[in-house]
Amino acid sequence: MKTVRLFLLSTIFLLLFNEPIISIVNDATLLGGIPRLYVYVLLVWVLLIGLIAYCVRQTPPSDNALPNDD
Repeated sequence: MKTVRLFLLSTIFLLLFNEPIISIVNDATLLGGIPRLYVYVLLVWVLLIGLIAYCVRQTPPSDNALPNDD
């Protein structure tokens, strides 16, 4: 299940970094003195890293857990 989520996540972000979407935000508009394209790429990249970390760290409990040595 984790590999399916990561594949879908990669596909979505591949589409977000593709030419038609990039050309929408590629103009001379500034946001806080920074070009809008730079802000878009940085935010999408940070979101990608965060979602990948969330998907990877979210593991179900293992059935092969070691018993306690009480």
